Amino acid sequence: MLHSLPALLAELEHKLMAAEDPLPLLNSIRWPEVIDWPRNLEDASRLKGRLDSIRFLISGLQAPLRATLMRLNQGSTYAAKGGPNLPPTISLRFGRSV
Repeated sequence: MLHSLPALLAELEHKLMAAEDPLPLLNSIRWPEVIDWPRNLEDASRLKGRLDSIRFLISGLQAPLRATLMRLNQGSTYAAKGGPNLPPTISLRFGRSV
């Protein structure tokens, strides 16, 4: 199945804004079959701006989780890569029941 890169980005942005899980979309992509890659500097700049806005959206969605983790571990500072140190009561394994 061929995927258009601009259409993939639009669908990803839509799923994130609708609070849907983007993993099924991302797992279904066959990257060698993606079409409509930027052909010139102007298209690449537009694509970079679009990716930056999606990255900003993702970081905004992570903010409540970061704030909660910081509140649970009040005496700590940020760790490597900008993330807070996890308190010992939080597990790194998150799951969902079906």
